[in-house]
Amino acid sequence: MIDAKHFVKEHSARNIPLCFDEAYELGVYLMQACHGDQLAIVQSIALLTALHNQATYAWKKNGRELGHSLPNDSSEQIAGICAAIFEHDIAKSEFGFINPDVPFAMDNCGMGGDLIVTANVSTLAAFIAAAAGIPMCKHGSPANADKGRHGSSDFVDFCGINRLADKTAVEVCVEKLCFGYTEALDVRYKHIHLQTHKIAYLPHMNDIIGPITNPLSTLVLTRRVLGVNHLIAPGTVARAYKTLNEKGVTHLNHGLFIRGFTGNRNEGGVDELSICEAGTQVAELKDGEIKEYWLQAQDFGIQPVPAESVSPPNGMSKGQFSIAILERKASAFPTQMVIANAALLFYLAGKSSDLKECYALAEEILMSGKAYQRMLEVRKMLPAE
Repeated sequence: MIDAKHFVKEHSARNIPLCFDEAYELGVYLMQACHGDQLAIVQSIALLTALHNQATYAWKKNGRELGHSLPNDSSEQIAGICAAIFEHDIAKSEFGFINPDVPFAMDNCGMGGDLIVTANVSTLAAFIAAAAGIPMCKHGSPANADKGRHGSSDFVDFCGINRLADKTAVEVCVEKLCFGYTEALDVRYKHIHLQTHKIAYLPHMNDIIGPITNPLSTLVLTRRVLGVNHLIAPGTVARAYKTLNEKGVTHLNHGLFIRGFTGNRNEGGVDELSICEAGTQVAELKDGEIKEYWLQAQDFGIQPVPAESVSPPNGMSKGQFSIAILERKASAFPTQMVIANAALLFYLAGKSSDLKECYALAEEILMSGKAYQRMLEVRKMLPAE
């Protein structure tokens, strides 16, 4: 049992984040909850929702600049819980870590919570990268909202791909087709996601923790993109990863942590790169150093697009919209947004240090039909049951 009252009174109520060791202790306690301890269930949900949502409330109440209102050292709170999940959930699970025989594999999942509806950008970008020979082992979950919105897992289902494939099958698919998918609700890898999706049904620290704790081997996941939502600053997540690296839990050499905006920089947040006028806030972690900057559409050699142009037309589901992009049947602007997000993966994979060149490479893969063909090949190898 943890000192839950201390965490509430001295941390959540005062909006003071936990240090790494306290957060690690909470993460271990969360595992007791995930395995049926009733007191741990109640207390961990209360704490993990309070630690997540107090900051949001404070930001709205005080009218602060858009972002997570916890101090920068909240990165230790995130890192501590993640470390516990890696070591006490994934490492001790039935499957353990995915470990494909590749030099590296990347992920580009996000935290969800977009303030507008876009395509399944990260999954489409992953198919483009895979078709270019870049190993992708994507993590994701179903949508929290109605099925018409389609989370990553819903879209994988929509494509006819088995999101609950056996570990060995996923490893082989990454090795042969450069694409794999792990479902956050698959308890053969980890249990934490069940708390938000099956018990709490509340905004929860797992909204941040889940995307970080991809069950891909941390020795293989050495490069990645992580989309953050409007409640947290990219730099905070980059610092959490730096802490995890320093403690030997992860080995991320190069990461991009991104938060896009489709309206202005105070609204329309999305957990992916935006090519709208407001641009994208980025924290780049490379070889232990963090650099923060903004990216604009022009950095990819294209012009900014209207916010409404990247959402599905009326009457079209997010899944249908996403397939249309993959089939090269969608309009130019949402297609450009997907290509730009894929360009980040080409950049991380070392295809080019020039984002315009990366965009051109990704565009060629999508428009040639190779990305769609790769999706069909993955479907054949990992057919939905």
